Amino acid sequence: MEKAKIIKRYQNRKLYDTDASCYVTLDEIAEMIQQGEAVTVVDNRNQKDITASTLTQIIFEKQKRSDNPVPITTLRHIIQQGDGSFTSFLSKSGDGNQLDLIRLLEGQVKELQSKLDTLEKRGVPARDMGTTKSVDA
Repeated sequence: MEKAKIIKRYQNRKLYDTDASCYVTLDEIAEMIQQGEAVTVVDNRNQKDITASTLTQIIFEKQKRSDNPVPITTLRHIIQQGDGSFTSFLSKSGDGNQLDLIRLLEGQVKELQSKLDTLEKRGVPARDMGTTKSVDA
């Protein structure tokens, strides 16, 4: 397992990449993670691991700039079912673990995407996918 890159967060909220010896932004940390780098963020004052809260902040900032907002009903559901905490929401469910459900849905989306790619390679127009044509006998 690769060693995690250490990012120090100072009291002035600046983020310092100790490997590259330079300040970085939240977007740059997001890019590092998208490229598969392991990143750990620590508070320089007390050396506390603040990676989870920093990654949550990255998600929040990216969502603010997104053209596709999370539906209000979904956000309300997270607050109602998870006591306002996303972690609590993911771990609670009347019929099982929400995280397991998310993983299952991700797998189904990948499978559907693969099938769509195959159909597109065959030249089947998207408008014809999922429709059936009746044949008169």
